[in-house]
Amino acid sequence: MSAEPMASPSNSRVALFIAAMVGIAVAICLVVYFGISGVWDAIATAGWRGMSAILGAYLVSLFFCAWSWRVLLVESHPTHRGLLFLWARWVRDSIGNLLAIIPGAGEAAGARELSKHGLKVSVAAATTITDMTTEMMSQLIYTFMGLAILFIYHPAEQAAWWAAAGLGIATIAVAGFVIAQKNGLILFLETLPAKLGFTRAWDGLSDSESVHAAIQSIYREKGAVGASTFLHLLGWLAGAAETWIALWFMNHALSVGDVLSLESLVFALRTAAFIVPWAAGVQEGGYVVIGALFGLGPDVALALSLLKRAREIISGLPGLLVWHFSEGKRLWQSRLAAK
Repeated sequence: MSAEPMASPSNSRVALFIAAMVGIAVAICLVVYFGISGVWDAIATAGWRGMSAILGAYLVSLFFCAWSWRVLLVESHPTHRGLLFLWARWVRDSIGNLLAIIPGAGEAAGARELSKHGLKVSVAAATTITDMTTEMMSQLIYTFMGLAILFIYHPAEQAAWWAAAGLGIATIAVAGFVIAQKNGLILFLETLPAKLGFTRAWDGLSDSESVHAAIQSIYREKGAVGASTFLHLLGWLAGAAETWIALWFMNHALSVGDVLSLESLVFALRTAAFIVPWAAGVQEGGYVVIGALFGLGPDVALALSLLKRAREIISGLPGLLVWHFSEGKRLWQSRLAAK
């Protein structure tokens, strides 16, 4: 019986690895098919000035995302917690973007950073889960805004109807996730391992300290949940500004409305294809197909995607290195303490 549980994670990792390799192959084929020189020319036109501006827009988005997480800390707390959440969000994004072959690794690492800097484990987990929920709700609003603009300016576009159908399904899924959280999903997941005899990791927590209880206390603060959703929406809009800046530096500027539609639909596509690590191939194909609706050539669309990938590496690699050093330091200190 013990061999079967071990096979499942292994099979999952193999499936994720295959999905990643297929996605990367698709992305490479797209670049080759539409012309490496054209893609490279578009990237070169943006240059380092363009990349610096894109990084600036990302930092604004990072700030809003950290703030949206921070407002969910509804219990009493020291005043320095803002910087802690900024650090945790940077780690979360860095791991999520660069180590996406491990689903949920970024969120888990971010919650761990919170717990290692003074927050109770239950509170760190609860704020992370609730923040993921408000981020999903804000993305629905963001996608609706982009879809509405697409319907207004491109009413005959068939893709808009398919996107509307997908948005409807996503809305139902997110609503179900919220309802499930309020009706004991997290409590069930907390107690399931112990019921199966796998672990007793949560036995030290009282009912009032459980993740479920912490989540319910956050949801009772409707102002905090609303503020988190709104701040996440500002983060999405900052992400759209990142795309507008990139296209402007590539001399293919679009209107604000077109950029908002493009970005919201591409990220909705990325979310739907969450099983593919890094959204490899999905993002590139999305920019090519959806960008064509707004007059972007495939070479420019692919260059835009690759610029955003480069930004993820430039912003994420330092975060990974600092996080790795910090984890190594903790491991070393724990070994010294054990001697």
